[in-house]
Amino acid sequence: MSFPEIAVGCWQGVLVLAGIVVAVRQARALRETPFRPRVPAWNASAGQFAGFVGVVAFCMLVLPSICSALAQKISGADFSEGGLLGLIPLTQTLTLAALLVLLKTVPAAFPRSLNAEPEKRDSPAIWLSPRNEFGVPAFFVLGFFATFAAALVVSAAVLFLPESLREIFRENQILVDAFHANESVTTAILCVPAIAIFTPIIEEIIFRAGLYRFLKSKTGIVPAAVLSSVIFAVMHDAPISYLPLTLLGCVFCFAYEKTGNIAAPIIVHALFNANTLLCLAIL
Repeated sequence: MSFPEIAVGCWQGVLVLAGIVVAVRQARALRETPFRPRVPAWNASAGQFAGFVGVVAFCMLVLPSICSALAQKISGADFSEGGLLGLIPLTQTLTLAALLVLLKTVPAAFPRSLNAEPEKRDSPAIWLSPRNEFGVPAFFVLGFFATFAAALVVSAAVLFLPESLREIFRENQILVDAFHANESVTTAILCVPAIAIFTPIIEEIIFRAGLYRFLKSKTGIVPAAVLSSVIFAVMHDAPISYLPLTLLGCVFCFAYEKTGNIAAPIIVHALFNANTLLCLAIL
């Protein structure tokens, strides 16, 4: 085993241990103080939700497909390997820009405010504090621990499946292979804000501020968190990661409710993606 692999393994071990400690502290705190949701449900009409679905489909499916087709036609690049990285900054930048514009131009397709009422929100000084068991650092390590534990469970379960089914759960390493095949330092650097900043903003606005709050108005907090997180996981198109990403999505919902501010799950999500990129860079 090489030194980078040992370093990454040790770092992940530290995050897992910190996640266990945070989970125990949060469970104790929740027993002492009942959980009080802060983010209001989004009671959207059928027309409003249809508008939301249309915006999401355009931003997450149509726009990336158009970008890929145009880029491939113009440059002739191969986006199946290293060329994929060249597409990520472009698509995520345009997707974020389109989403922010549509937030303003089609306000009925989103909740009136992405945050809870001012009196129900914690200040950033509170939820950014490392000492707060319900702060951003705590939710980050909790999310890492949850995904790590779920990944172990899934990996163990897959071993008992027939070989024909095991292939479905084979880990998809498109992004990893793309980074290894990439030879452009500039492209890799441009991917950092696209993956660690733009992607969390896009996905938290869509899956937590939009979808979770709509489902919350129909089913309640826990079913809404689980269902929206399942959809969030499935959108990533990696069956072996469905359970880990579902649990991670629930952590994001929890962070949203505990702080009342969409910026909190965005930052937790950004830390998670940044940690993944850091491990890829080291390895």
